[in-house]
This record gives sequence, C-alpha cells and structure tokens, in this order.
Amino acid sequence: MKTNIILKITLLTLISFAFLLFANNVNAQNKKADKQKEKAQLIRSIVEDSLQYVFAPDIAIPQTGSMRNLSYGYDVLISKNTIISYLPYFGKAYAGIEYGSTKSPLDFISRQFIYNSSVKKKTTGWDITIEIKDQSDVKKFIFSIFDNGSATLDVFFNNRSAITFNGYVKAVPPKKS
Repeated sequence: MKTNIILKITLLTLISFAFLLFANNVNAQNKKADKQKEKAQLIRSIVEDSLQYVFAPDIAIPQTGSMRNLSYGYDVLISKNTIISYLPYFGKAYAGIEYGSTKSPLDFISRQFIYNSSVKKKTTGWDITIEIKDQSDVKKFIFSIFDNGSATLDVFFNNRSAITFNGYVKAVPPKKS
C-alpha cells in the first residue's frame, strides 16, 4: 500500500516535471517567433515605408578571384533622395577607366537615380533595383532583401566586371547632436 502511494507520487511528480519542461519549451519558441516577427516588421517598415535604410556588407564576391570578408565600416545608405555608397571594389576594369586610380568606383554620392521595389513572390522579402543616373561607371544596384534583415547587393558597371556583396540591412542610426 505504501509503495503504491510512493509510486503514484513519483509518477505525478514526473508528469508535472515533463509538463513544466514542455510549457517552458513552448514559451521559448513563442518568444523566438515574436522576435522574428518584430524583426520582419522593422525591416518591412524601413524598406517599404520610410525608404531610409543602410546596407552593411560582410562579404564581397567579385566575378573573378575569391570571396573576401570585409571589415566594419563599409555601407550603402539609401534614402528617398540620396544614395551614399562607400564600398570596396575587386574586379576587372575595361575601357575608359583612369589608369592608376586608387578610388573605388563604389565610393560616391548620388542624387539622380530611379528606385523600383517589388515584393518577392516565392519568399518573404523585396527585390529593389536602383538605376544610378549621375555616375559614369556605376550602372545599377540590385538588392535582394529578406524579412530577417539579410540582403544581397549585385552591382553592375558600364566598364568593369560586376560584383556581389552579402550582408544585412538595418535602420539608419539617429544623428548625434
């Protein structure tokens, strides 16, 4: 009789413990899903509504040569009326390039561009095409932005080989007073 009661108490304790573990796991999954949803809403608001965001690359992938990890500090700031690009370039130059130039063709400020955005059909995110009109060498930026913040930038030139950057987008940090 006594062993029966101890067995029932032990069984009840194990069931309670299993239930608590399950409830804790569900709670952790809900928190993760909530964070992902919050991040997706932030990315959506900066890409669709404010049109003011920063692309920060981690990796450069030239058409020739090997992939390169990038240090902190390179970025492309996009706003409604200005693009400020500060990116490195690795690749081949063709005709019409100034010999011996050390300035990256991706270090510029543009105020004349055509911005087109479309929602991705198969995944959650956006395809953004920016045609640069006031730079002689840079032709087009094509961004693929996903709702988790990861992004890819393909850059096409008039007189150079194309280059791809992998990174992420984020909100423009507030200006320091």
